[in-house]
Amino acid sequence: MQQLLAAHEIPARVVSQSVAHLGCAVSGALQVRPQDRWTALLLLSPVEDDSDDSVDDSVDDSVDDSVNS
Repeated sequence: MQQLLAAHEIPARVVSQSVAHLGCAVSGALQVRPQDRWTALLLLSPVEDDSDDSVDDSVDDSVDDSVNS
């Protein structure tokens, strides 16, 4: 994630959110400048794929039209 932000020239750093205890995993977070916050959130958010639904709807409409003709 940090590399993706760096590719878009958004400086980021990984910060620890807890103290490590005897070999347990330590959670971390990416920290960005306040002015880059929304851009970073958009870059790192999952892509919404609505194209499949619109294709299915148009295919259904085409089939309905050909059946009704």
